[in-house]
Amino acid sequence: VDGMTRGGETSNVLGQMVSGNYFDLLELRPFLGRAFLPEEDTAPNGHPVAVLSYKFWKKLGGDKNVIGDTITLNGRAFTVIGVAPPGYTGIDTGVAPEFWVPLAMHSWIRPTGDEWFENRRALFLSFASLLKPGVSISSAQAQMKTIAHQLEQAYPDVNKERALVLVSAEKAKSQGFGGPGSENTTQNISLLLLVAAGSILLIACANVANLLLARGTTRQREIAIRVALGAGRGRVMRQLLTESVLLAAIGGIGGILLAYCLGDVLVSLLPATPVPLSLDPKPDLRVVISAMLITLVSGIIFGLAPALQTTRGDLTQGLRERAVAEGGFHRWNLRNLLVIAQIAVSLLLLIGSALFLKSFHRAQQIDPGFRTQNLAIVSIDPALAGYDQKRGGQIARDIVEQVRRDPQVRSADLGQFVPLGFGGEGRTIVAEGRDENAESNRKIANISAVTPGYFETMGIPILRGRNFTEHDAGENAAKVAVISETTAKTFWPGEDAVGRRFRYYNREGSFEVIGVARDVKAATLGETPTPMLYTPFREVPDGGITIFVHSAGAPGPMVPEVHRMVRNIDNHISITYEKTVTQHLAFAFWPSWMGAILLGSLGLLALVLASVGVYGVMAYSVSQRTRELGIRMALGAQGSEVLRLVLRQGMLLAAIGLIIGLIAAFSSTRLASTLLYGVNPSDPLIFSGVTVLLAAAAFAACYFPARRALKIDPVIALRFE
Repeated sequence: VDGMTRGGETSNVLGQMVSGNYFDLLELRPFLGRAFLPEEDTAPNGHPVAVLSYKFWKKLGGDKNVIGDTITLNGRAFTVIGVAPPGYTGIDTGVAPEFWVPLAMHSWIRPTGDEWFENRRALFLSFASLLKPGVSISSAQAQMKTIAHQLEQAYPDVNKERALVLVSAEKAKSQGFGGPGSENTTQNISLLLLVAAGSILLIACANVANLLLARGTTRQREIAIRVALGAGRGRVMRQLLTESVLLAAIGGIGGILLAYCLGDVLVSLLPATPVPLSLDPKPDLRVVISAMLITLVSGIIFGLAPALQTTRGDLTQGLRERAVAEGGFHRWNLRNLLVIAQIAVSLLLLIGSALFLKSFHRAQQIDPGFRTQNLAIVSIDPALAGYDQKRGGQIARDIVEQVRRDPQVRSADLGQFVPLGFGGEGRTIVAEGRDENAESNRKIANISAVTPGYFETMGIPILRGRNFTEHDAGENAAKVAVISETTAKTFWPGEDAVGRRFRYYNREGSFEVIGVARDVKAATLGETPTPMLYTPFREVPDGGITIFVHSAGAPGPMVPEVHRMVRNIDNHISITYEKTVTQHLAFAFWPSWMGAILLGSLGLLALVLASVGVYGVMAYSVSQRTRELGIRMALGAQGSEVLRLVLRQGMLLAAIGLIIGLIAAFSSTRLASTLLYGVNPSDPLIFSGVTVLLAAAAFAACYFPARRALKIDPVIALRFE
């Protein structure tokens, strides 16, 4: 995220540094102007040029004479040389750069960062490449392994055990925001939603198939007349299939239109993030074509069985004056099998919905380890306004001092890391006196520079030792640190960590542990605590700093108030993030909340569709057997016996469907185990509760048609055609 100055005020824009051959490699032709030249990515800070994204260019007014204009980024002037083609949003998933600049301009874009091109520990680049004709990814990966080994031999201190991983563009996209290793989670989410949507499609198709079967039975006489008049069986089947495909096409078109309408609704449910996300859930041409193909195939498959059943056998039977009954309640037919499938699939969806609802409830009860009320969070990055780290640190302190003078503020402090958010930096640490070459002695810890009152403001208790003082932040002060419980247990299990020392891997100088703080959730609510350590705040680190404000009342009004104070001190300072803690936690809750909303909605829809399907089949069955039921009652059958007869048929189908659904649920819910917080994917309470709920719905769907059967007049029933 970078700061762009327009009209005297700085706003945040998302940019990307790329090599000079970036656009040529991707074979992208700019909409306006030109792409980078190779020589523009050679001399450090020698060519301050930029290419704008098409969407960002339109946002700036869409002036076709923009080529040659300048934009101010992080206090530096860049010349616009081109506009990317429409629709191009970069090669990363979920984020869309608004401009691109050459890599050689990195110190202008990140003025407080390390000299990235001189520091071999600065792992900040990813590579895009085109394979030569005939070269597979596996063979290219073998070459990458050779290169990684050569680098390890040449630079053993920093390249030991580092690998170069080559993946296809498709797999890179499936990794989502997490990079390598996160593809399983992304694929699990996608597969889960695909299965849920497919289940709804299956239930709906089963309902339509049952409707067509029932309609086909009533059309036996019509079909027989057509055949008698010379219509071929194939022609009749084509007509019936055309009707089913037409129904499917109408539903498919309606679904696509609904998807277009609901796309923006889904995006609006996504909470704000530090880095602007670029998500377009609306169906593109590929999705539309795939959806229509699925629609047509579904129409053919689920229309074929009714068409075959309607045209099979001796159709001259249909010319008789009275329709022939299908048989008794015990007969198993396609309609019964479809009802069983609906019940099974509905149970699977409802169990998944209940698991996510319980997960969301559990997630809300998880203690993140820090204050969750009356806390405002405002992140700034003075470097984007041209401040160096030392001057940035001073202006950050000035802002905090002004915030503290507000009567509604109980305390305000600075911190580099935002729990369950962003910031901080990962460093490999080693306990002093241990062999750093032994991998078991090295652990990666998240590091956050904080001011002395940070722990009190955040509500993080110091369990042992002491907090920081202003003296600890002095330039000549000894190196000290406060570590988390997990860090203490990792390096000094069963011992008192206070007074112990550690150092950064391959770095000189060690830190003394002066205190142990309670663990906080760093990345996700469901994570196992990871090592964390805090150091005294001296200057603004690369990436900026965050102001945490503990307010006396609701924190909502404090966010714009802190914003105003920052602007009063320097209107050019970039404010990269500003939320209350409740708004901030919304992003941590979002996966379970969205899962609960989506699967809950689909589960409810499945329950309704299954209930309607069972009711329809039972109502049709009763109407088809009106004559049979009338004979039974005329021969002395009691109403309760007729009621049990109808209910037994419906509940037998439901029981079989429930058993199949339970088996499917037990074997498939483990797919979502990584997405659930504190919930057993085979939770017996949920499985039993949902089974009882669906059984009750099936009973109600059977009961009302059964009650109708009791009202049959035997005299009328005996004359039933």
